[in-house]
Amino acid sequence: MTFTNKNKNFKYSVSLDTSKDIFKVFLTNNPEVYGLGRTIEEAMHNLEELA
Repeated sequence: MTFTNKNKNFKYSVSLDTSKDIFKVFLTNNPEVYGLGRTIEEAMHNLEELA
């Protein structure tokens, strides 16, 4: 499952690894920059710290 959204700072996509139950939120224009988390909010927070 993947979807794309845009917050006030950047455009990002979210995917769910169902085998590990981990969300991955990555920059749409640079998928090498991403955050991981047990929740979408945690993954977003981790991405925001990098971006």
